[in-house]
Amino acid sequence: MSRRDAWLGLDDASTPERMLFAATAVFAVALSVAGIRYPDAVGRTLAATFSFVLERFGWWFILLSFVLSVGVTAFCLSRHGHRRIGGPDSDPEFGLAGWLAMVFTVGYSISVLFWGVAEPVLVASTPPSPSPVAGAPTESLALAFMFLHDILPGLIAWYLPFAVAFGLIVRREGSWRVSDVLAPLLDRSRYAAVYWLVDFVSLLAIVGGLATSLGFIGRQLSAIVGVIYGVESRAITLGLFAVVAVVFVVDVWVGLRRGIRNAALVAVGANLLLTVVLLVVGPTLFMLELGLDAMGVWLGNLPRLMLYTDPVSAGNFPQQWTSFWWAWWAAWGVFVGSFVARVSRGRTVREVFVGLCVVPVSVLLFQHSVLGGLALAPGHRGAVEAALESGGNAAALAAAIETVPYTNVVAALAAVALVGYIVTSLDSAVYMLSAINLGEREPNARNRAAWGLLMVGVGVMTTFVGGGTRVLESFSTTFALPFTLLYLVALGALFVHVRESPSAVDRRRRSDATTAPDD
Repeated sequence: MSRRDAWLGLDDASTPERMLFAATAVFAVALSVAGIRYPDAVGRTLAATFSFVLERFGWWFILLSFVLSVGVTAFCLSRHGHRRIGGPDSDPEFGLAGWLAMVFTVGYSISVLFWGVAEPVLVASTPPSPSPVAGAPTESLALAFMFLHDILPGLIAWYLPFAVAFGLIVRREGSWRVSDVLAPLLDRSRYAAVYWLVDFVSLLAIVGGLATSLGFIGRQLSAIVGVIYGVESRAITLGLFAVVAVVFVVDVWVGLRRGIRNAALVAVGANLLLTVVLLVVGPTLFMLELGLDAMGVWLGNLPRLMLYTDPVSAGNFPQQWTSFWWAWWAAWGVFVGSFVARVSRGRTVREVFVGLCVVPVSVLLFQHSVLGGLALAPGHRGAVEAALESGGNAAALAAAIETVPYTNVVAALAAVALVGYIVTSLDSAVYMLSAINLGEREPNARNRAAWGLLMVGVGVMTTFVGGGTRVLESFSTTFALPFTLLYLVALGALFVHVRESPSAVDRRRRSDATTAPDD
């Protein structure tokens, strides 16, 4: 064992595990260095890749989202919904509030604050033509697309498959790899290379999703600090990343139960408080009425909006919007699903369905109605559009905050929520990067710290790369494409697993049917 392995937490790791860490670390470092040293070239390359993937494979993300939504919902609502994560005798590891907070923050990160103001205004300014919902007001349709992209079907399609597959298949003590979902289909001893490749691609997908999210958070912080407080933004953002790195390393040693859980509670509290304050000081009546109208457009046309591809007109609205969102969800979903399974030990499949896909709906509808209503309200929309034109998506939230009273206080709340999201997203993502790398449910602190510092470097890199929002979007889009097939594999493996491993209730039913007297 070398001193380097000890510092990286790889002292007890096998050769394939060391290779997995080295390959992913080299990729993350190379990406960080290239982005900082050659920001314009990296930006152009990623933007071109983004356009190619969505133009050629946008339909695939839309189709896969529909298939996964139907398949995993059918599973959760079937007789298998009573199965318990971790086995029939497992007890819940976390209290209800802490569990829901971790599930919420790990699942949504920056999407609500970064896109909640920008997307409704952008869609309302350049709506799809012809409209997929005839007669719907432009503002209501724009907010309905926000509901579609950041609530349902994404919650079900991209988070549940791995959450349930991990929870039911990956239960062996000391094993916690993405590749373990292949166990019902392939023997690890015969297909070790396939298992290793799946883990490697999974780690790259997580790095891509995390790069997108950290980039959004960093630029959002820069915009708020620069616009509201008039301070040079990049220096402040880099300073915040440095503080986050220190907090993160300390948090790693605190552990999952106190570290990630407490950070998640703070982030959720700050986020909800910010939303309530905006509702009170903003155009309250307009927010409530627009939210209800948009909800009707969304729920009344959900299948149409889910499968909207606009094949006839020359536009590419669904590819640039819906397909991007599904690619981001796909890159983020493996980490979210595996983390949710990790913290959901002792809860049933139906409880996970409710905690991950039902409870957040009400919270997200409230938040997006407030943020979207604030941005689209008469007298506010012009300021947000001007900010989008001059400063991009990150400036939209800052412009919206400037339209309400007590601007400095509201901006401070937004900054606290964003920093909380950085720490929580980094914490939970790094926890699963390390768990997948080492195959352990409780990875050691040194390995998690090593992964964390690598990801902080990726986050810093995103503040340098040129090209605006599209470049940040390209990280998740590019890295998610080769990973999408694994979603179908995981869903198929899940059905094979439950067929070959009947639950206690299934065995009792079969026994009762066998011993029942003839009529």
